[in-house]
Amino acid sequence: MASGANMLITLENNQLSAKLANQPAFPIFPETQTMFFLKVVDAQIEFTKNDDQGRPTELILHQNGRDMPAKRLDDAGTKRIADAAAAFAKRFKDQTAAPGSEAALRRMIEDLRLGKPNYGLMSPGLADITRQQLPQLQSMIVDLGALQSVTFKGVGPGGADIYQVKFEKGSLEYRIWLAPDGKIESANVRPG
Repeated sequence: MASGANMLITLENNQLSAKLANQPAFPIFPETQTMFFLKVVDAQIEFTKNDDQGRPTELILHQNGRDMPAKRLDDAGTKRIADAAAAFAKRFKDQTAAPGSEAALRRMIEDLRLGKPNYGLMSPGLADITRQQLPQLQSMIVDLGALQSVTFKGVGPGGADIYQVKFEKGSLEYRIWLAPDGKIESANVRPG
């Protein structure tokens, strides 16, 4: 999709489902031969073009007054996305952290404490937000004192690894998403 996110459309037990990026998969239901809708959110998915074999080659996600087109990935790209979705499903079922997420979180916290985030290890969106909020983030981390422990709590339904981070003077709950290349795709923090 234009945003860089992928949407995985799957058919299982005669039910089509759509999974956008790190969101859970949701069933989609036919309105017409080419238009489908979701029940969990006000959105429609329209399949607009087909190849010689009748397989859809493009779709448009209609949501919030926007039309977001997407082209079908080649077989290798589709396999990569499907494999990642299967790996996430297993990780969620087993409640196991993504490899490298704790190390990435520890590195991010230390970099924030020093006021020198490594933006190259973040998605462009996270890097932009971190630049804008750096004074507040650094102040918060410094005020909490020395890092004492990082404890994995589980995997959220959106794919985030959830950690309880204890400091000398308080604690935070972090949710961190890693991209397949190990970069931090997104991170959220709240008082723990």
